[in-house]
Amino acid sequence: MLAEDVAILSFKVSEQDDERAFEQLFLHFYPRLLSFALTYLKNRDWAVEVVEDVLIHLWEHRKVLPAIKNLTYYLYVATKNGALNCLKKNRRHATIDLDEVQTSDMHFHRHPENILISEEIIRDIEKAISALPGKCQLIFRLVKEEGLKYKEVADLLALSIKTVEAQMSIALRRIQETLPQYLSGQNRHSSR
Repeated sequence: MLAEDVAILSFKVSEQDDERAFEQLFLHFYPRLLSFALTYLKNRDWAVEVVEDVLIHLWEHRKVLPAIKNLTYYLYVATKNGALNCLKKNRRHATIDLDEVQTSDMHFHRHPENILISEEIIRDIEKAISALPGKCQLIFRLVKEEGLKYKEVADLLALSIKTVEAQMSIALRRIQETLPQYLSGQNRHSSR
């Protein structure tokens, strides 16, 4: 779903109390947020509870949706905060080592332009991304697949922007090294 589609649905939810539009937003964000919550909680029941609470809260406070500039970022931050609160409530340590994040079960969306790439290339690219270290992979996916800005990812994961930039450099370099047949001559002179 494109950012414009999210904005249209958000408008319908906030201005028209459109339950169908909310259902579409729910179905769009639920799997991603659940995967993200699981990186913190390691407990599916807790993660489901946190994500459902975040999305129910969104519906209950739908009139403030127009004030939210980036709904995707807002929902990720709310999910992170909910997960950390859940950890505190359940008397577990509320920090996580991003190097130990397991992203293999995370579900991120693909942009429409990716649909045009052959299945073989997609498999090879996904394999290269999956081979990245946990923190590096999570940062790459949040930036490239979820469209979050470096600052948003840094804030979300409690990292410095320099760390996010460094991890993105590592990710792009490793992906380029893994897939030279697809990337030769591309991205060598481009900047963020």
